[in-house]
Order: sequence, then C-alpha cells, then structure tokens
Amino acid sequence: MVSDTIIRLMNEQITKEQYASQLYLSMSAWFYSQDLEGVANYFRVQSKEELMHADKMFDYINNVG
Repeated sequence: MVSDTIIRLMNEQITKEQYASQLYLSMSAWFYSQDLEGVANYFRVQSKEELMHADKMFDYINNVG
C-alpha cells in the first residue's frame, strides 16, 4: 500500500505533467502559425510525452489501489 502522502504528491505531479502538455501544445500551435513546422512538430511530440508520463502515474495509482 502506498501512503496517502505519496498518492497526493503523485496526483500533484500528474497535474503538472498535464499542464506542461498543454503549454507544449500551445507552443506547437504558435510555431505552426509561424510556418516553423519542424519546431512545431517537436513541441507536439513533447506534449504527447508529458501526457504519457501522466498516464503512467495515473495507471500506477489505480493499480496499487
């Protein structure tokens, strides 16, 4: 069993990962609007990676109860 403190901290980190994902996605949109597709794609990929981190923590929390 994982302590309540660890669960709380992991939930806070999930929030941070999701926030970072949104920031990267908005940066990607801006770069697309500037016709900088390579940089835009980089930030789009980073956005997805942040969501993957959040998903892994979410799954862990659910698996440990």
